[in-house]
Amino acid sequence: MKKSTHIAKDLLCLVLLCVATAACKDNDYDLTHIDSTVGVGSEVLEIPTSSTKYITLDDVLELKGNDLVKTDPATGYYYMDKADDRVAPINITVPESVSGTSGDTQNTITLPETPVSSFGSVTIDNAPEFLSDDNTVLKLDNPQFILTVNSNLPAGATIAGDLCSFDEMGKKIATVHVDGVRVEDNSTSVICICRHADGIDADEYTQVKEISNLHEIMPVVPHRITFDATVKPDAVAAGAVTPGRTYTLRPKLRFTAPLTFQEGSTIVYSFVENEWNRDFEKISYTDDAYIMATLDADNGIPAEMEVTAIPVDVNGKEISKDKIEVSVIQKVAASPDGVTRVVTPITLKMTENSQRAMYLLDGLKFTFKGHPAAGIQLNSRTQTLRLNDIKIYFIGKLAVDMNK
Repeated sequence: MKKSTHIAKDLLCLVLLCVATAACKDNDYDLTHIDSTVGVGSEVLEIPTSSTKYITLDDVLELKGNDLVKTDPATGYYYMDKADDRVAPINITVPESVSGTSGDTQNTITLPETPVSSFGSVTIDNAPEFLSDDNTVLKLDNPQFILTVNSNLPAGATIAGDLCSFDEMGKKIATVHVDGVRVEDNSTSVICICRHADGIDADEYTQVKEISNLHEIMPVVPHRITFDATVKPDAVAAGAVTPGRTYTLRPKLRFTAPLTFQEGSTIVYSFVENEWNRDFEKISYTDDAYIMATLDADNGIPAEMEVTAIPVDVNGKEISKDKIEVSVIQKVAASPDGVTRVVTPITLKMTENSQRAMYLLDGLKFTFKGHPAAGIQLNSRTQTLRLNDIKIYFIGKLAVDMNK
């Protein structure tokens, strides 16, 4: 069973597992003592108020095994980072027909433009689940491609080409054209290709090149991103090059981005929490009986949270709503800045819509959709959620057979 550290689980699993009389085996949330004898024998059984500890985004987001999202150990902020240095050198050969002698600065020549060549590719093998779900919508605020080019060419050059993203089957996802990238002569050039220059230290690069639609390269997490381009050398004094000599450009490509989104982004995580059947098979409901929980979600995470849950049986198959229905009334409002906390009252309800249907229940399939606030970088430690004033109610009469 997975560790109970996801926001959806915090809102539903925590409450409903208490209701089911069986808590998650590895649940480590600091709940106050619950006196389950209160109200026994009445038509409304209320389990007294409890609360969770502050739950960090580090608890919520499962990053183990992924090769894309990292955490800055000093600040706790999340960022993306992936590089691939396995790129063949790009050669430019001076034609034998070039005339001129050493020291000749009067005559200039134009070196040949290269054919389209690879300037590197970035391969993503294991993206975290919250970014790779089919319903995820990625609008990164400022994706960046760091292009490093070592050149021994005695002339500057301009690079122009296409960034292309592909899925695992090799199908193209998106293309973004990039031009005006400058490589200096006889040196190593480090170019930051970005959506906007805000927050980027220009002193770290020889050029900061803004491409306003750069985020379009990654509407979803791709398997591979390539940069194929041509090199157009500047005119150079004839005596500065040797006829027949081959000069070389050696590129490296790295993708990086703060985990910060534009408006309209959606991150999604789904999972199944199960092995409840041994407890729910003991419970029988009267007509119109149901389970309800209320709580206050105290949210310091800059993401609106939308949670759904679908019941599943012991075979992992979904149980239809005409048998068991789980509803979550209200969304959790986002912190506007990752600092200011917002409290949202939440109501959860689980209803048995056909007799003895609860005997089928083995768990819930949770889907969490987060809509991040625009322009706020997600932080693993400082952005937290706390669930306060949790109250659980059995509405209507029920019987519990402890002999089963």
